[in-house]
Amino acid sequence: MLVTIAALTAHTARRITELGALLGLIGGLALAAGVFPSFRKSSLIVAGLLLAVGFALIIYALHFGKTF
Repeated sequence: MLVTIAALTAHTARRITELGALLGLIGGLALAAGVFPSFRKSSLIVAGLLLAVGFALIIYALHFGKTF
């Protein structure tokens, strides 16, 4: 039963992978904005969260979905 709930179609897995990659890109840009002193602490917190969520979504989509 657990496998049935967690199974993703190829289309859904692709969408989740794209969303994860987009969050990783935004997290990388926020990490790059951390070099400015006024954005240092807030951008590092946001960047860390976005990168973690983005890569977790990619891992979830690759594990439970039909990617190819």
